[in-house]
Formats: sequence, C-alpha cells, structure tokens
Amino acid sequence: MAALTTRDAERVLRFVTEAEELGGGHAFTPAVLVELGKLVEADEIHYGELDRVRMRDRYAVHRPGDEAGYDPVDVTYWDIAADHPVCHAHTRGDLRPLKVSDFLCLPRLRKSRVYAVWFRPYGIDHELTIPLPSPLWHTKTFLFDRRRGARDFTERDRLMLELLQPHLARLWHAAVSRRRLRAAMDYLESGGEDDGRGLVVLGVDGRIDFASPAARRLLRELDRSVHGSELPAVLADWLEIAAPKLELVVSGSRVTVSRSGHALLLEEAQPSLGLTSRETQILSWVARGKTNREIAEHLWIAPSTVRKHLENVYGKLGVSTRTAAAARFLGLLDEEQPAG
Repeated sequence: MAALTTRDAERVLRFVTEAEELGGGHAFTPAVLVELGKLVEADEIHYGELDRVRMRDRYAVHRPGDEAGYDPVDVTYWDIAADHPVCHAHTRGDLRPLKVSDFLCLPRLRKSRVYAVWFRPYGIDHELTIPLPSPLWHTKTFLFDRRRGARDFTERDRLMLELLQPHLARLWHAAVSRRRLRAAMDYLESGGEDDGRGLVVLGVDGRIDFASPAARRLLRELDRSVHGSELPAVLADWLEIAAPKLELVVSGSRVTVSRSGHALLLEEAQPSLGLTSRETQILSWVARGKTNREIAEHLWIAPSTVRKHLENVYGKLGVSTRTAAAARFLGLLDEEQPAG
C-alpha cells in the first residue's frame, strides 16, 4: 500500500506557502502550476473552470511551454466529455483524484473514440485528474498528462493530490475573497469625501490599515488632533467596551458607527427638513461655517448655484439668513438624538 513520506508532506506544505505568495487575482497562475509540477511530475499540467450546465469554458491556464509543438484539434471538450471516463465520474459526484487507467487499460483506451480524437492528437497516454468541490455550473479541475511512452501515474501521485485537494480549494476561495475585497476597496477609494458611508479597516494592533475618503473626512472632523493611523479616542474607547453601535454628532450630522470584525462602517445621516439631497448637503456645509465660495469649490459647482439652493432652503424653512437656517439644521439634529 502506497504511503507518503515525511519529505512529501513537507513539500506539500512548502508548495501551499509558495502558492499563497504567487497567487494574485486568481489562485492558479502559470507560476503556481510550475510549482505543482514539482510535486507530481507530468509532461503537461492544465487547470480549467467550466460551466457544465451551459457547456461553457470559464477559465483556463496551462503550465508555460506545455503545449509547444502541438496544433489544436478540431474537437472541443464538450464533444468528448461524455466519452471521457474520468470526467464522467467527476460529473456524477466522484471528487477523488482519478486516473484514466482506473477505468480503461492502455490497450482498451487506444481503441476508444476519445483516444482517437482527443488523446492521440496530443500524444497523451496517461492522465490523472483532480477536481475541487464545486457545483456543476462552475467546476474546477486540474489535469496531469503524460505523453506516449511514459509510465502511468502512481498511487503516490494520487496520494499527493488527495493531500493537496483541501489546500487547493482554500487557495481558490482565498483568491475570490481577495478579488472581492480589492473591488470593494477600489469602489470605496473612488468615492468622494461627501459620500454618506465610510469604511475603516483596522489592523490587528487596532490602528487604521485603510480608510475610505468619506471615513477619513468623518474621522478628521471628529478629532482634528489625530493624525496618521490613530483612531480618535472616542472610537478607541468604544471598541474597548464592545458596544454594538455608537452614535455621534459630527459637524452637524448624525453618524452611526458599527463594527464587523476588523471593519468599521460609518454612516452619516442628514436630518429631514423637507429639503432635497443637494440642499441638505449645502446646508450641512453652511452649518460647518463654510462660505458660498468654499462650498462651491468643494462641490464643484458655481457660487451662484450655491446661492440659488440657499434661497430655496430659506423659503422652505421660513428663515431669511444662513445663521437661522444653520440653527434650524443643528436644532433638528439635537432633537433627533436618543435620550440618555
């Protein structure tokens, strides 16, 4: 009975560490396949993702140089999928590493249709395949091929892939998380300071690793003495007591802070005075002591547009000065604060 050596196990762990460093937007790059080939020797190594429900290719990568000297055949995977014994088994839910020789000895394989139209044109006699647990509309599979005249894959090769399988699945999910986080970060970074929601990501030491533009504005207005990656004291103290939410008044706006793991979500709510969102936005800047010109520069609009919006605000609030309008704005905020 085949068994892995201590050296094999050490090589697997080393591969996992290196794969985490090599993977970027996708877990399985050509460089990762090169390292994988050092664990299980093969003439060609491929990784592919398929939608087997709609019969579509989703993603494919090959180890560099593996297909040199071969012309593509005029047959697609979908033409031979039903005849390929390993693919058929994986589709039925058998997720073990499987060899073609588990189903067909080499003489029988060479007499088959799948060999004539698929394996022979590529010069392949032996194949070992390992899938990752996946739904049929997004399967993920590694293929290890050996050319004509080579020996078949061994049980040691199969055991190596069995040991790797959960690590490969974890690497794939980690790459998906990285892509989603990067997309979220890009979206947040592209937002303006005037956005009503801001995100802060904390490091393990409680300092700020990332803050979106809106979050940076709110933190700055909350405590202008704090710089760099330090949190304002009121937030640091709140995190110490682990309360579910924190409500603050920041430059005339009510800000609710909630926590999820190492992330803080800051949500700014403007009071309701029957104003449009632009009128409320301008009035909030008036309440902060900004002039019409300063507001216009900040919002990228003309000072005359700011003046026109304020005239509408005065009419809706029944006031005639910016001081009175700001007082109404701040007074409503005070009224909305929870008691105690």
